[in-house]
Amino acid sequence: MILLRFRAVRRCGALLALAAAVLLPRPAQGWSPRYLPPLTAAGQPEEEAALAAGEPPRPVVGEVRIVTQGIFNPDRQGEDKLAFRLADRLHRTTRPQVIRRQLLFAPGDPYEEATIEESERLLRANRYLYDAEIRAVRQTGERVDLEVVTRDVWTLRGGVSLNRAGGENSTNFSLQDANFLGTGKDVTVWRTTDVDRDSTLFRYRDPNLFGKRGELHVSAAENSDGDAQRFELERPWFSLDTRWSLGIKLWAFERLEPLYDRGIVFERFRHHHDFAQLYGGLSRGRTAGRAHRFLLGIDLERDRFDFQPGGDSTSLVPPNRDLRWPWLGYEYVEDGFVTERNLDQIRRTEDLNLGTQLRVRVGWSSPDLGADRERLMMIAAADAGWRPGRRQLLLASLRGGGRYRDAAENLLLSGRARYYLRHWGDQVFYLGLEADYAQDLDVERQLLLGGDSGLRGYPLRFLRGDRRVLATVEQRFFSQREFFRLFHLGAAIFFDAGSAWFRSSFDDPEVLRDVGIGLRIGSSRSSGGSMIHLDVAFPLDGDDTIDGVQWLVSTSERF
Repeated sequence: MILLRFRAVRRCGALLALAAAVLLPRPAQGWSPRYLPPLTAAGQPEEEAALAAGEPPRPVVGEVRIVTQGIFNPDRQGEDKLAFRLADRLHRTTRPQVIRRQLLFAPGDPYEEATIEESERLLRANRYLYDAEIRAVRQTGERVDLEVVTRDVWTLRGGVSLNRAGGENSTNFSLQDANFLGTGKDVTVWRTTDVDRDSTLFRYRDPNLFGKRGELHVSAAENSDGDAQRFELERPWFSLDTRWSLGIKLWAFERLEPLYDRGIVFERFRHHHDFAQLYGGLSRGRTAGRAHRFLLGIDLERDRFDFQPGGDSTSLVPPNRDLRWPWLGYEYVEDGFVTERNLDQIRRTEDLNLGTQLRVRVGWSSPDLGADRERLMMIAAADAGWRPGRRQLLLASLRGGGRYRDAAENLLLSGRARYYLRHWGDQVFYLGLEADYAQDLDVERQLLLGGDSGLRGYPLRFLRGDRRVLATVEQRFFSQREFFRLFHLGAAIFFDAGSAWFRSSFDDPEVLRDVGIGLRIGSSRSSGGSMIHLDVAFPLDGDDTIDGVQWLVSTSERF
């Protein structure tokens, strides 16, 4: 038997060192396919063929200048204040080499708009940057000099926060720096208390390990009902032109699993989970604005369940599972990226891909590999976007996964559609629709709906079933003003309607509705782009046990 607990990592030092050496090689100059001159069909370098035909040579990247800006700009009206200058002095601005290492181009590379735009997206994905722009500042012959301008946000965060949803409170204390000493590394200490457990978490994440494209993620949590560990070392698909990917992941946790009905826990059992994954992938990179990726990997997953003393019944404790499955994967990514503002965030650049994206993995779990059952394993996802009109946007996604032998088990299919219409200037009308279909879910997986999952006028985890539908209608308002040079305001009027039910039930699905209003406070100077949500929701259905007013306080990355 293979023991997959996180503690085994310490006894696998040689394996991890070997993985790191494979993941993070230092490329030798001159051999990388990216720097080989492209050839014509006759085998002649394209640049030589263009010169022979009298065509001007393609421009190349010249000097690349990195400009990293602080949180505040003293040259800007209203930002030359003592408090702002002090904040900039206390904040360590992102080091230029951290920005340079993330760029997909270097001096001497062909100048391509698609590569420039993708580099901007990579930079904007960092929580420690408010925005990033790459612009051409000079052209001399075929050489184009570029300037990379980034603006930092405050990344050292600490304090106490309170969230309330579905009639339940959660609190957390955190000390986090998402850009430790300007290096781009994330260090977090987190203490949280919610309806499920108390948890103390330590996390370290390095998105550019050793200054290369490797990523390291390590975390450990001590919880009131168990513990959790996570270790990930990988070279991800960081761009459309990435030619290979490789990774190893190790997860483990122990916790009490609650089962909910009408927002009340009716059973708990102890769950021990171990997971390991090793994978690799190859691609030809970007071809005509799209990328095809082929992957090979193996997943090892073990779950152990124990009856919790004091529980009501042992009949709901699931049987143990041991799944070990090699798999083949395929990914298709189409470059349809656009930039927007004031959709799901306030006054921040949002990168959306309207192109088609597909991901699928298929494998077989077999006792020959140590598993306790034979199963066909499947995971799939698809995303796409459209512009029905000049001021309209439609995004859709599908997700699915499960196991199959004689019938489908632990099957969950989910679909989501989001529609945005700009009107009244820069205001947005939003319509969201979600639907889920489940079959023979593992006992610890529940399909729930309540105040914490979009039905804001009702207690958390209020409804359960193997079918779920949720519709959301919002009128979103965005303020153009930056208040005190620290935050932006937004507001919403919303209506939610949804239901969760079992197919086998003889009763009609219980449809619940609510209306409400909300205030959004979006920070313009702190990391993550998260917003404070202050909502008041009024349930329109249900019995007298449901409070007539629900107050919700939370933080979210979305509006």
